[in-house]
Amino acid sequence: MSIKTKGIIAAANDKEVGCFQSIGDIDLTREAKEYECLSSGDIEIAVGNIKAGDIPVSVKYNPTDSAGASEMETSFKAGNSIPFSVELSDKGTTNGTTFAWTGAIVTSWKITPEQNGFVLATFTIKLNGEPTITAAT
Repeated sequence: MSIKTKGIIAAANDKEVGCFQSIGDIDLTREAKEYECLSSGDIEIAVGNIKAGDIPVSVKYNPTDSAGASEMETSFKAGNSIPFSVELSDKGTTNGTTFAWTGAIVTSWKITPEQNGFVLATFTIKLNGEPTITAAT
């Protein structure tokens, strides 16, 4: 059964990230290399590890925020990895389907002022490995 997202919550270092403006795809890939036997033409495939793609995240920026956006900014400046999770509120409850990574590294941080609008903070998060996926309850 397909899920319909009613809202998205993300947490950096177990602190909820503020008012989302956008978030990228959750992208998982696995490398596979083919080896062909020259005498028979048979092909064997060596399967590599699962890798997660980068996720761009854009939020309304609040420099006094001590929650998730601040955690991402601090992580970026220090070069430390942090736990990162994305919850899709597909059931309309507080316990939506959750994708969680133990190690995420913020690889870019950008502040975008908008005239007559909010200041936005955009982060790029490099995720490490396969997420732990918890279904909605």
